[in-house]
Amino acid sequence: MKPIIAIPPESITLRSRQDGHGSFCGTSYSRAVEMAEGIPLILPLTDDTEVLDFWLQRCDGLMLIGGGDVNPKRYRGKLSAMERKTLSGVDDTRDAMEIYLCRLALKRNKPVLGICRGIQVMNVAFGGSLTPHVTSHRNPKPDALAHEIEWIKPGKLRRALDACEKVNTSHHQALNRLAPGFDIVARAPDGVIEAIEKRGAKFFCGVQFHPERLVDVAPAFRKLFRQFVRACRS
Repeated sequence: MKPIIAIPPESITLRSRQDGHGSFCGTSYSRAVEMAEGIPLILPLTDDTEVLDFWLQRCDGLMLIGGGDVNPKRYRGKLSAMERKTLSGVDDTRDAMEIYLCRLALKRNKPVLGICRGIQVMNVAFGGSLTPHVTSHRNPKPDALAHEIEWIKPGKLRRALDACEKVNTSHHQALNRLAPGFDIVARAPDGVIEAIEKRGAKFFCGVQFHPERLVDVAPAFRKLFRQFVRACRS
């Protein structure tokens, strides 16, 4: 049987609906998993640990996707007035859900792939911090190979993506203090951390860019999802 990949959703609010607060997952994420011979399972938006335990136990891996900002109270506390103005999409339920799942997946030795916000959640979940706002990494074209990437350490991500010299970029927050136990695998030319891995883990990797948007533009990015799904299968 194909491995099942749990995907926590983004949080959205439809103001035209009376009960408009709910969840969303772009098809590019599930399609990338399907292309790699995995089965994507979009989870309900909840911080109920009993529900999260139930679903993670039945899945073979976890993928954390992009979306709104992590609440700064989880890594820094108060922001300046200017920094607060840059925040968007903060949802405490989603933060609690993903941090819990991230820690539980590592404890159960389940593979985890974090994408954009996902790498930030991984870092915050284990004691790292974020830079609340960077101005140079938001390109309006989601599948544009916007800047170069420098691979600085061998590992699973480099083996999968070493042929990829450029990546897309659509984030305005970035990793600051790296969580203990992680290695920086790649950086952007301006020093922003673009990829990390957890030492000693089966597969616990995060990227700041969006490989799911590049699987057709630059097919080499498909290799990352194949390697992740393969780890989930084993």
